[in-house]
Amino acid sequence: MPFARGLQLPELPASRPLRYSSEAITLELVGAEARALGGATGEAWGVLDVGRGRWPYRTQRSCAGAAGRSSDGRVVSLQRGGKWTDGTGFTEKNTIVDGHLNELGEDLTWEYSWEEPMRPWRATAPGGALHLTLRLCFDRHARTNTGALATEVPQMFGAWAGSSRTDAGEVVTIEGLQGLAEESGSRW
Repeated sequence: MPFARGLQLPELPASRPLRYSSEAITLELVGAEARALGGATGEAWGVLDVGRGRWPYRTQRSCAGAAGRSSDGRVVSLQRGGKWTDGTGFTEKNTIVDGHLNELGEDLTWEYSWEEPMRPWRATAPGGALHLTLRLCFDRHARTNTGALATEVPQMFGAWAGSSRTDAGEVVTIEGLQGLAEESGSRW
């Protein structure tokens, strides 16, 4: 049950940033392809997040994603973005449950430690619609610095647990949903 979504911010003058984000969420592989990738039940899931545009010279961005099945067997995917859209009125924060998009319009509060990146990462919504914790198993840290241009992206992989509220007010319990979180800082 693939679901893809694009967020296009309004057209801006050349002197202003233009940002585009496209997410392909809840990408499911089944059968032989999934088993080849190590899917224990013959299923494998993915999330693809691509951003393009005319960005500010200095950019901070947080992002998280996951896809799989909830503890009661429903197909669930998460897309959590932040910082680069904070305060703009645009969002890339949603939970998809069985193909239904549930948008979260609030800016998230992220909790993690740069000094101890393998400690759990938390994402919460001030209004209570989201409480998630990522328990980590792998840290992929990429860094490039050429002087004027630089980027640093720690990507943390693990399992998400917690809850997300749907637009209808239903609380979806998430336990062991495989995914990632990242924080990127760039000069470009």
